[in-house]
Amino acid sequence: MFVCEWHIDIPFGRQSEVVEILKAWNLTKFEHTEFRRVRSHRLLTGHVGASPSHIIDSYVFETLSDFDAALKSLSHPLLKRHSDAIAPLIVPGSQHWRVYRIVEEQR
Repeated sequence: MFVCEWHIDIPFGRQSEVVEILKAWNLTKFEHTEFRRVRSHRLLTGHVGASPSHIIDSYVFETLSDFDAALKSLSHPLLKRHSDAIAPLIVPGSQHWRVYRIVEEQR
């Protein structure tokens, strides 16, 4: 399994607005795209020791091919309004993906 994290930085004071956009975007992604393959999801914001202007949209996929299929499905027309809404709120050059392989999981 793989943890796939989308990292973005946003302008100061815009966290709640961006979180609401991401929540709506994720609902649409999970319903209409290959993001339905996600095993679990977390939306994280900086709090202590990390800037509150840093947001991580974290997904767990069974395989990298599931992640790849999800990324390819991001061109779905229903997602455009969300990506258009968030685009001006992302600090240019800050967005990136990090992918980790889960080697052990405890409950």
